[in-house]
Amino acid sequence: LTTNRLRLEPLSMDHSEGMFRMWQHSAVQEFSGPAEDKDRIKINMPASSTDDSDRLIGFWLKAARDGWGFRWAILSGDSENEFVGHIGFNSLTQCAEIAYHMNPDFWGKGIMTEAALAAIAWRRDQGANEIEAFIDPQNDHSIALALRLGMTATEEFSEGARRYQMSL
Repeated sequence: LTTNRLRLEPLSMDHSEGMFRMWQHSAVQEFSGPAEDKDRIKINMPASSTDDSDRLIGFWLKAARDGWGFRWAILSGDSENEFVGHIGFNSLTQCAEIAYHMNPDFWGKGIMTEAALAAIAWRRDQGANEIEAFIDPQNDHSIALALRLGMTATEEFSEGARRYQMSL
């Protein structure tokens, strides 16, 4: 997928260094909950080595192979192809759960809004009729993004996170 400023490509081990640079920031995982690898073994966060973040990539590669989840690497669209973050879906059903993380070096530039709009359009074109996100009530930045995307807060909660949703 491409946008005006970004290229989204399927997450792979080619993104190892960028994932590590992102996940070594404690702010990235502050509202993410516990991380597990493809074998459901806990990954300590923030990442202390590429091994930690590679285990996350392995988790998402398995999710894609198994057909229930998917992640793209978000890369700058310029010649540098710099890793900015990742975005995708924790479920690929009619109601798809979107999730995203971004390196704090790129926060506040509208990049995640642009990436999310592209991902949502892709999911709509694949047959989804609803998008949802589960967001910690203290995660003001993610809540603001959900609202910019046209999502509304519901009264539903899962593990302390409020459900936001939008129809497509």
